[in-house]
Amino acid sequence: MLKYTIKRLFQSLLTVLLVVSVVFLLLRLLPTDYFFTEEQLIKLTDEQQQELLAANGLLDHPFVQLGRFYKELIQTEHKPHYFADVNLVDESTFEVRLTNKGAAAKIKAEDIRIERIEGVNEKYPLISATAVRVSETDPCVLVVTTDNPVQKKIPYRVTVGDHNGSFTVRKEGKTVAIKDEKTTSTWDYVTNMRVWLNFGKSHRVQTGLDVTEIIASKMAISIKIGMAALLIALVVGVPLGIMQARYKDGLLDGAGQAFTIFINAVPSLVTYFLVMIIGSRLFGLPLQYTVTDPNSSILPMVSLAMGSIASYMLWMRRYMVDELNKDYIRLAKLKGMSTTQVMFRHVMKNAFLPLAQYLPYSVLLTVGGSILVEKMFGVPGLGNLLPDAIAKYDSNLVIAIVSLYASLGIMGLFLGDVLMIILDPRIRLTEKGGTR
Repeated sequence: MLKYTIKRLFQSLLTVLLVVSVVFLLLRLLPTDYFFTEEQLIKLTDEQQQELLAANGLLDHPFVQLGRFYKELIQTEHKPHYFADVNLVDESTFEVRLTNKGAAAKIKAEDIRIERIEGVNEKYPLISATAVRVSETDPCVLVVTTDNPVQKKIPYRVTVGDHNGSFTVRKEGKTVAIKDEKTTSTWDYVTNMRVWLNFGKSHRVQTGLDVTEIIASKMAISIKIGMAALLIALVVGVPLGIMQARYKDGLLDGAGQAFTIFINAVPSLVTYFLVMIIGSRLFGLPLQYTVTDPNSSILPMVSLAMGSIASYMLWMRRYMVDELNKDYIRLAKLKGMSTTQVMFRHVMKNAFLPLAQYLPYSVLLTVGGSILVEKMFGVPGLGNLLPDAIAKYDSNLVIAIVSLYASLGIMGLFLGDVLMIILDPRIRLTEKGGTR
């Protein structure tokens, strides 16, 4: 199992890297005009554009750019775990903000030092704290008085026990961050490390903003609507599929099959229009999504759930009918078990296993949203972001979204295999394939 897991993870990572690399190289075949905003294309001359492209490495060989992309992809930053920021009140008074409210009250004058970093502008004298008190308005702030005037634009170090931080003040009344230089332990350093994927900045959709911030702002809406639609599909589709199998060839089964055929045969766009018309005219639901109106998310949820409902009905009915014809079901009935007991104790559990395999996949893909549904109902989610980025040739944003979709899809399939093992201990995953 462990060997199989490591192998699958390695294959998944390799697949994601391959997909991202192909997309990156294809985007580098586009004309260089797409690396500029419309305003830059108007204002910059051809020579200036070439200089800017060369400065950003966009004229290098595509494989050189690909290597640099992966080199700069992982970014790390040590979060302030003890010091937060500092404010120069006047030339001899600092306000030092700590992240821990309880720590500020324990600091004494002899515990804290603020001094110029040695070896930098030595013509200025070293300074040290002469008095320390907790601010009356903020229990996290220490008011520190020094014995010598503080020079602006000179790097200083603040020390409290084993904690060191550096900062440079520009003027009074302006708060600046304190950069931690030393932590109390290696574990403390690791736990306060922030790691993120750096896909660069958007240069056309939201110029100058990190693409990870753009994706994060859209993701929450897609997850909310997608998870609600998935829940609706499970609550409605699975029980209806069970009822179809229970009353096979009856009126309910026929109506369910007609619904399934209709959803699969008719284009999704037509189905969404029917949902819009019925929802707006019969129930008075709004056609366009707005953040302030909870009812405006009902139609997108229902539209997104329709296809999944039909799919769950179809496959649940099929798997349960197959199970009902097996020998162990006949044996259970011969032992005196009722049809209802057989359905719920044996048939439903085994029939649900194939559907459960793709459940994590479906859950993770709700992050990406639906392009068509979000476009029709004006949902500002992630699904509508990819075509917008492609239409505006925002290469950094396209690469980030493609990487997200590829990672979610592969991760969902892997978690589906793991869920199968949890639900059915008889399943064993090996290098040669799943066995049962």
